[in-house]
Amino acid sequence: MEAVVLENVSKYYGKFKALDRVSLNIKKGEIFTLLGPSGCGKSTTLRVIAGLEIPEEGRVYLEGEDITYKKPYERSTAMMFQNYALWPHMTVFDNVAFGLRMKGYSKEEIRRRVKWALELVGLQGLENRYPLQLSGGQQQRVALARAIVVEPKVLLLDEPLSNLDAKLRVKVREDIVLLQRKLGTTMIYVTHDQEEAMSISDRIAIMNKGRVVQVGTPKEIYHKPSNFFVATFMGRSNVLRGIVKSSSNGLYRVSVGRLSLYGVAPGERPSVGEEVFVVIRYEAVRRAEPGEEVNVWEGVVERASFIGLALQVRARVDSGTSLIAYLRGEEKVEEGSPIRLAASPEDVKVYSLSAAEE
Repeated sequence: MEAVVLENVSKYYGKFKALDRVSLNIKKGEIFTLLGPSGCGKSTTLRVIAGLEIPEEGRVYLEGEDITYKKPYERSTAMMFQNYALWPHMTVFDNVAFGLRMKGYSKEEIRRRVKWALELVGLQGLENRYPLQLSGGQQQRVALARAIVVEPKVLLLDEPLSNLDAKLRVKVREDIVLLQRKLGTTMIYVTHDQEEAMSISDRIAIMNKGRVVQVGTPKEIYHKPSNFFVATFMGRSNVLRGIVKSSSNGLYRVSVGRLSLYGVAPGERPSVGEEVFVVIRYEAVRRAEPGEEVNVWEGVVERASFIGLALQVRARVDSGTSLIAYLRGEEKVEEGSPIRLAASPEDVKVYSLSAAEE
């Protein structure tokens, strides 16, 4: 069952079109992430669902009910903001209880629900502290408790971890996933952090220039990008420019300088003679196997850097072309030494230049 449905939603700020016919189907009980660069429309989409923005076009449905023009307090949603928006003059208890008081719950029911929410986020015993007496991570948990205490049908989170340091972000995002699995609440999460989106999401919607360009599981988004933008936005990739020389059975031979590369076209099929972009992820480039001939490039190591999980090697394979590879299990690679690199054709993505420039 769909928890939230957006049908052709458009939002304008003056002449600027922040959302351009956005359509989404978000399933009940899933963690659905809106991912994209700054200004792509992801936070605006969240605010439209929350009722903080009214779209000029399109409809918004919550579990089948049209809520397009309903006030925020008339929707069974709760939003956690980027800056947490805690009241500094209120205790932890009063911050969490605020929404319940606005809804007219009894004092006994408020005490019971606040106790339940604070235990869920691990803040029991801190009821009488004020936000300024808490760490950043604890403040984030108070904001989360305030959102879940009203038991919304949909929990909306707008870059909730952006104010935390890197180590704490990893811990808190895992806590959020565990909490969501326990409650089963539908969660719509906004971030520009690819790793964060990949680690927490059941599905991801990639947004660019106010449009949804691809929706899928983290694995689908990463391994089967539908267009050039997604391919270059997710992960780190070599991007080369060349011309299609031939095609056969879905395999394209592309000339890049003096190099020949064989790859596949996940999106629009380019024609022979057409100019294209070739995208190869760093981890898809490896040492060539003995006897391997397809997509094998002779080069010279320009730079080798240890980056923890792999050795990052930059090799010049043509007078104007270098490739970066993540090599694992490598003991040593000398700068200036020869190297043979390769990539499987299915890992070489070919995109029409015209489509990439849209």
